[in-house]
Amino acid sequence: MKLEMKKDVIYRCIGTDFTNGILACGYMTKPTKDQSQYDFLIDYYSCFLLLSGNGFYYTADNEKLPIQAGDFVQRIPGVIHSTEVVPDGNWLEFFISFGRSTYNYLNSLNLIPTDTPVGKGSFKDTTIQKSSRLLTLLKEADDYDLPLLSLQAQELLLAILISKNRNPGEDLFKKSMEEACQLLTSEISSEISLKEVAANINMSYENFRKQFRKYIGTSPSQYRIEQRIKHAKLMLLSGIPIKETAILTGYSDTYSFTKQFTNSVGISPGRFKKEN
Repeated sequence: MKLEMKKDVIYRCIGTDFTNGILACGYMTKPTKDQSQYDFLIDYYSCFLLLSGNGFYYTADNEKLPIQAGDFVQRIPGVIHSTEVVPDGNWLEFFISFGRSTYNYLNSLNLIPTDTPVGKGSFKDTTIQKSSRLLTLLKEADDYDLPLLSLQAQELLLAILISKNRNPGEDLFKKSMEEACQLLTSEISSEISLKEVAANINMSYENFRKQFRKYIGTSPSQYRIEQRIKHAKLMLLSGIPIKETAILTGYSDTYSFTKQFTNSVGISPGRFKKEN
């Protein structure tokens, strides 16, 4: 798929520690070879999905790995590497950067592969849409919105990794439920219609509810609540006030949020902050 897009990036930082607080993403065009990066080293995690063009990745041991459209390339903190652009004017990447502590957390759960810096994969139109949406939100966000956007960036990364590692022979219903989970987890601050989710994965509403419970073990609405509460916990632990956490997780008022949080967790948001 040929993509025409100009360079469009944003760099933000949660707090003042750039190594741990960086949150960045965007589209990078590299039409000439002088935009290659040799013996490159960073202290935070970054990765990119090559949307068009091709080039090469060189490991610290000078192993040469080809890169082509659809490949997912990682820049591991503290690891020297090089990326060389084939200067045909077609290179376009979408990159995401996280702080090192975020990388360590995801890596500790074995969610980020570390065995190879270059992975074979593919991308869909929905991947581009989600990437562009994240870029827009990150540009417009106030500082207190950044922790929530960091979670969305992580979700996008994991969605790319899941898509990359999918086996074509997997059960079709399971694939659809994975996509539904991504939709139910994304943009947690806004309302989402379960009927719209069903339509997006080309299923009837009733069949969607039935298959979702079969494969995920809970109802779509309960799963959505669980994701909201998971995000709320992380926000509360990062110091975001209860009132703002309620808004950022899609609740109309603090009372509704507190009631739902208490029912789900067993203690109030205030007590949760105090005890943790």
